Amino acid sequence: MLIKSKHFIIFASFICLFSFGCKKEKAHSDRQLTDVVSESNPKKTKTADKPSTPNFEGKTIALVLGYGYNKPEEAGKIISTLNKNYGIETPEKKGLVSVYTYPDDFLVSGKPRISKLGDLISGKDLIGMIIVGAPEGTHLALSKIEDASETHSVNYPVISLFPQDDNFLGTESTATFVLDYAHKTATIDSEVTDFIPNFSPDLLLSNTIQAILNLKEPLKPESDLLKFVQGLTGKNRIVRHYVDSETNLQSINHFVFE
Repeated sequence: MLIKSKHFIIFASFICLFSFGCKKEKAHSDRQLTDVVSESNPKKTKTADKPSTPNFEGKTIALVLGYGYNKPEEAGKIISTLNKNYGIETPEKKGLVSVYTYPDDFLVSGKPRISKLGDLISGKDLIGMIIVGAPEGTHLALSKIEDASETHSVNYPVISLFPQDDNFLGTESTATFVLDYAHKTATIDSEVTDFIPNFSPDLLLSNTIQAILNLKEPLKPESDLLKFVQGLTGKNRIVRHYVDSETNLQSINHFVFE
């Protein structure tokens, strides 16, 4: 009788150990499976991404080609690249990018007036504005556009690349951010030129347009603008905040790259 009880206890213990081991292994297996499914299920990822895809129909990005980028050869190359990638708006067809060349598109009574910028974009549903080689007084034209809106501000990013407007503070205050090129052998305040070694303006503009399209929320000075700008220029470029040589103050939204 004792032997039978002993055998029964051993057998019962074996059953308990076997059951516990199976449950433990099953729970571990389920957890791994759940993690894998949540991370790699294409159907779930596709469903989650779909609602966040914006609709750009009827919207446009205004591109102003100013000093250094308004010559027929340079402007033609830029327009050709952007037309291939995004579509350029013309009187005959719609496009995601509206290009305005200074001074040709800004003539008023035969004289170039950057102040005409407000009239050119009037009635357009802008999701961004890019100004390359901004001429003198561009900050005044941008300020006028802001004042004309109900909120006295614009709800799209204004990006100024290699501005030639001599009012730095005005340029910084009316642009979401400013980007210049600094020579390696000179000071940070070096005059920007239209010749930059190993540089493709149409590629930078393509990157900038794509970054605008990918925005999930408005660009603000308190956000990580440096990281955003670094993404436009590429990893091979060094991007840093502009520092005024006289005051030694670092600008929040003005950057230079080498």
